[in-house]
This record gives sequence, C-alpha cells and structure tokens, in this order.
Amino acid sequence: MQIRSKSLFLAAMLALASGASVACSADTSSDEATDDGTGGSTDDITSVDQSKVKRQSIGNCWIYAVTSWHEALNKAATGQEQNTSESWITFWHWYEQLANGGVSNEVSTGGSYSTAAELINRYGLMMEKDFIAAEADAEMSMRQSTALDAVNAQLKSGGPLKDAVGRRDRAAILKELMKAWQLDAAVQTRITSVFGAGVTKTLDKTYVSRAPGNGVIRAVDWPARLVDAKTHATTKGTLQDAIGLRQGFGSRTGKFAYQQAYYPSDAAGRRNLQIRIQKALGDSQPVLISWHVDFNALTQDAHFSLGELKKRGPGRQGGHMTVLHDFEIKNVPGFGELHAGTPATPEQLAASYDPKAAVVFLRVQNSWGGIRPDRWNQSAIPGYHDLDMDYMNASIKECDETEPGQNPTPDMCHGNVTPFQDVVLPAGY
Repeated sequence: MQIRSKSLFLAAMLALASGASVACSADTSSDEATDDGTGGSTDDITSVDQSKVKRQSIGNCWIYAVTSWHEALNKAATGQEQNTSESWITFWHWYEQLANGGVSNEVSTGGSYSTAAELINRYGLMMEKDFIAAEADAEMSMRQSTALDAVNAQLKSGGPLKDAVGRRDRAAILKELMKAWQLDAAVQTRITSVFGAGVTKTLDKTYVSRAPGNGVIRAVDWPARLVDAKTHATTKGTLQDAIGLRQGFGSRTGKFAYQQAYYPSDAAGRRNLQIRIQKALGDSQPVLISWHVDFNALTQDAHFSLGELKKRGPGRQGGHMTVLHDFEIKNVPGFGELHAGTPATPEQLAASYDPKAAVVFLRVQNSWGGIRPDRWNQSAIPGYHDLDMDYMNASIKECDETEPGQNPTPDMCHGNVTPFQDVVLPAGY
C-alpha cells in the first residue's frame, strides 16, 4: 500500500529487520497510472514540505514511506526536491533475502523502517534517473512489478536464480537479479564497480571514509534538516544522523536518530503520543506512521472512517506505512477547532498540545497515486488521505487477505485489531 505541516501486520522478521514487518497491500485496483505533478502543500497547520506523491505497484509501502521521509528532510535542508529511487532499495532488499537464504518460493515485499534504515546504511541511495532512467518521471514503477514476477517465477519453477540461491552463489544471484530488473549494461557495471561482482563491499564497511561514486549516495552525504527537541533549534545534518545506528530490538543510537513508538492501549497514553506527534510536525519534522487498512472504511472524500466501515462491513485489508503531513484538532483551549490546511499561529499550536484537546484526524501523504477515481473522487490534497481518529482508535475486525475487489467472508475474520499501530518519531519527541 502506500507530507509538509499538520496491513495485515505480520510478525515475521526479515534478515535486516529489527522491528515489526509491514506486509503492505498495494492499492493497485486500476491499471491506469497518472502523473499530475502532485507535491506537498504549503499552507497547513504545520509545515513538513513533502516531495511528489508516488504510486506503488507492489507491497513495498514501507520503502515509499521511508523515501518520502528522507526526501522531505533533504528538501527542508537544501530547498531542492529530489527524486530518489524506491526501486534501488527494493532491489537490495530482495538481494539480501536471496543471498542470505531467507527465500523459498518467493521474495517478501514486506519490511519495516529499521529494514529500510539498514539497507540505506549498506547500499545508500540512488537517484531514479541513474537507476532506471525510463522511470525517472513516472508516478508508478512498473519495473518493480515485472521484476517481482520474473524473480518469483524462477524461484517457483527453477532456473539459474533458483540454482544460485541454493548454492549461495552471491555473484550469480546479483547477476540474475540485475537481469530480472532489466538493468542496462552501464548500470550493471556501476553496481559491480562499487559493491563487487559478489557484493564483497558495502558502504558501512568499505566506504566509511570515501564516497563510492557511480551515482551511489551514502547517508552521510545526504543533507537533512534536523531539530533539537529541547531547544527547537534547527541544524543541517545528514540522513546518517537521522538514521543513527541500530541498537537492540527497535531502538537506534544517535542524538538525532528517529525512534519507533508503539501506540498505547489506554486513552491517556494515546493522547500523550498524539501530542508528541503534533510537536514533531509543529517543528516541521516528518513522522512515519504504520496503520491497518480496511478499504471499506475509505470514503469518496479520502477519509478512513469508522462510520463508513460499519455501514459496509469488513473489506480487503492490509498493513500500511505512510508519512504524516498534517492534523485537524478540536477542543483547543482558547481557539476551539484548528483545521487541517489552515495556517496556525505559534500560540494556536502550543494550545493544541493541551491534553484535553482531541485530534479529529491525521492527514498522511500516501503512496497510492495522486488521482484515483477508482478509489476516491476527491481529497483535500491529491494523493493524501485523512485518518479519522474514530477509525484509528477503534477495535475493528481483522480478516484474512482477499483478492482485490473482494470482501472477506465471516469465517475469514478471526479477531480484532486497532488500526493505529506505531510511529517513527525524531529523537526527543
């Protein structure tokens, strides 16, 4: 599946992951891909300046979310919007699974923030134009979809890739994977020049003191605007500062390292975490959010609504990760309601952090494309969705996965789940 100011969750652990893995359900019910130039708005309660909306074609929403997140950090630091490649991170995610024996008949597309952070630490970033030039300006990558089909077909029916995985031949795995992705000769040469034919070199071990070149960008070379949570002073750091280093299960070290926080079960704890989210957005810091999607809760005006879900009953579901963009809140002392998309003064923002104020909805930049008449007719910002708190806080039916367009039958629903799962916040918030 797929911000500037205001899933079925699987427990499987991937080789690189140190947090819960999100098995994203891509909203690909229409084959039409549009490119409307949608980017972040500039007049919301808070001021996280997002990069352009994308549309995933496979279940790697977490990669799209993390890419949007670090592009927003970079845009705030440089004033320039960049288009880095989600396909690049996806490519290395599959390579890690194949080379480390974590695959049987198909590669997993699910992952987590921690998975993405470790992939970036090892393999860095690459601009889309430098990895798959044909998709430099595309809203949706069809190459990811065709590559996934090609890889899984080999794993299921046998072939050079299946054989290479069985022999743990890293050079052969890389070669076959590049072939499945239809990478041109020049890109293949650049990959092997940096990482070696058998991926014997990685950025975290081989290129600590020097840039690798060939279009590969280290996290330490990617500028990022960061904020000290105590002083609210901004600094121009790097993506490496924001990622930090992995330490134990789900935590990371570093003064500015983003940290995962799970959504509490009690009302007071939930409001406290919401305030932390508001404060981060108030300081123009992008925040990642993982949540459980039921498509029958989606309204024509791009809200996820508990009322809509109750009216229609359980629908197709899946885990999802997106980037928070804005919020709407009521019962703000002295101000009443603050509306998403409307500028707020520092005084209004400060008042909105009151424990008695109530968030109405959270607005997210999504990775389902900008214009989607097959899913919603209108939204406040094309490609953005509003997650109503009555939906996010509810206990809804959790059902087995179904095919697109199909609702689960009663015997497929085995328990309940709270849609709001967790967030990844900047340090100190």
